[in-house]
Amino acid sequence: MAWVEQRGTRWRVRYWAANGKAASVPGSFPTRQAAQDHADQLHSTPTSPTDVAPAPTPTGAITTAGAAPCSVTQPPPTIADWAQVWWQTVDVGDNTEAFYRSLLTRHILPRWGTIPVHQITPADIKIWLNTLTPAYAPATVTSIRKLFAMLMADAVDNGLITTNPVRPQRRGRGRLQPRRERPWADEHQVLTIAHRVFHLASRNQAFLVITAAYTGMRWGELAGLHRDNLDLPNNRLHITASGALHEVNGHLSLGHPKTLASVRTVSLPPFLTQLLHADLTASTRPFVFTTLRGKPLRRSGFQRRLWAPAVNGSRHTSPPWPPIAPGLTFHGLRHSHKTWLIEDGVPEVAQARRLGHAMQNKIDDVYSHVATSVEERLLGHLEARWQRSIEHYNREGGIPGPLRLTD
Repeated sequence: MAWVEQRGTRWRVRYWAANGKAASVPGSFPTRQAAQDHADQLHSTPTSPTDVAPAPTPTGAITTAGAAPCSVTQPPPTIADWAQVWWQTVDVGDNTEAFYRSLLTRHILPRWGTIPVHQITPADIKIWLNTLTPAYAPATVTSIRKLFAMLMADAVDNGLITTNPVRPQRRGRGRLQPRRERPWADEHQVLTIAHRVFHLASRNQAFLVITAAYTGMRWGELAGLHRDNLDLPNNRLHITASGALHEVNGHLSLGHPKTLASVRTVSLPPFLTQLLHADLTASTRPFVFTTLRGKPLRRSGFQRRLWAPAVNGSRHTSPPWPPIAPGLTFHGLRHSHKTWLIEDGVPEVAQARRLGHAMQNKIDDVYSHVATSVEERLLGHLEARWQRSIEHYNREGGIPGPLRLTD
């Protein structure tokens, strides 16, 4: 007997297998009626091989031999076959989707696309990953393994295989490698980087660096920040559900920030409110941070033309710039902000709310709140950092005045 079940927004057909356990017809259906129609065909008992046509394959499904009564007998699906179906079930953001597609088409399918799903063993996977390790960064190899594990885990759920051959890294030299500390910048380094960006581009893009460091906002949240989402009289800005700029395959679009918790209000220290107010008063551009021509920022261009020479140094300036924090990425400003909050003794819940993180403990995430006094202390610490950086910069022979960017 076959029956239908809803799974997320789609429907699947279930049946009792010969071993007495419930199994699923691989794939899924967009509507309950489509799933029920297929289940009804599985109930029919033909009197001869020509009496009843084979049951149709569900939309996006792979039908294998012995999957259910009257199912079509086909060769076992390959990884490429299953990936084509699996991709229809993926529900992630545009950036993540592009990243998954890149890993799938560049690494997984070229090696495994023609191999039947059930023929892949854990040893096969381990040998392959070992060949990738010398050629790619550890983070890349880890991402490939995790995506392949997701693909095969869903193959298990759909009855194509019984166990997942892609296993976590639990032994070997990889587990003994020390965790590398991510580079971060102190307030003095941030101010110097901002001045260098000012020299290469504009005040506006220097303010981008300062805002990133003193709010902990992500690149997409900053690049997509609209002036209508600033509430400068109340020293705050709003990151909305459609307020993040996404760049996928060269195309820019506004969409949801990384997580649900990323939709938030971020309070600003007084100095940052003043900088942003002075900059926006002098223009009518819709977005807070833009290129010199008022166009939306592209991360790759900013990284190559401004960030790299400002952080890693440049021989083409007069005088030449020495490196400030080699290896520091723009996202490292977010880590810097987190480090500052920890150093200043800011409670974990205030850190999470400010950075748009969900707390690990679900109860704490629901019932913890940030008192006004905590928020005021947090902003006071950030304001003090800014003033220290200005004094240090002037003392070391920098441009006079509280950041000449405002002149």
